[in-house]
Amino acid sequence: MKEKSYPYQNKSLINIKGEEWRDIAGFEGYYMASNLGRIKSLDREIPHPRLHKQFVKGQILSQSIARNRNIITGEPSIDLRVTLAKDNSQYYYNTRRVIYSTFVKEIDYQKDGLYVINKNGDGFDCRAKNLQLLTKSEKQHRAIARGRVDLSYMKTVDRSKWKKNYSRRKPINQYSLDGNLIRQFVSVKEATKKMGIDEKGIIGVAKGRYSQWRGFRWEYAKVEKVKKSSKSTNKTKTSRLK
Repeated sequence: MKEKSYPYQNKSLINIKGEEWRDIAGFEGYYMASNLGRIKSLDREIPHPRLHKQFVKGQILSQSIARNRNIITGEPSIDLRVTLAKDNSQYYYNTRRVIYSTFVKEIDYQKDGLYVINKNGDGFDCRAKNLQLLTKSEKQHRAIARGRVDLSYMKTVDRSKWKKNYSRRKPINQYSLDGNLIRQFVSVKEATKKMGIDEKGIIGVAKGRYSQWRGFRWEYAKVEKVKKSSKSTNKTKTSRLK
């Protein structure tokens, strides 16, 4: 059986049919990414200790393969990775994140807590149209649906000592990115149900882990305790004596 070939394996500088190249953010003039999943360096001059400057011809970069075997299915999860160099420093990236940020939407995982996945489950296929952005919760649900997570232990696990998440019951305010109050919900659970937004994302913003989630800012509303007046308290006591 003939082994399947992928665009990233093609090391020719000649464009593949339908291929488009764009600068990689932060590496303009150094590297470009292809909508088919290839990455290339550009022709440039670099410092040389004896010649002062040396011409370096651009080339299609080799990509390393990380295989993480799933203990449930036994099948590996494939990640293509690429190394970019600039100013005597090396940077290591997941290929699909580079392609997604270049052709779909620039993302900052540390800030937004989002994942880029291959729609068809094939880690070798990093074409821009085969990439999708997911939250951590959505990624976990996908893994469960694909049978890559074992949930059988949940049937027997003792939940009695689990910490309850009281934050779901706190009133929470929804704001636009420029700080205008849009709506108040009685709880995170209600906001999740009515807005269709992942509750972990809402809680993450409210606790300061993320700056925004799905285009909104979230803050827990301040709840003021109403003190009973002494007058009403006395009336209650009197009525009980009667």
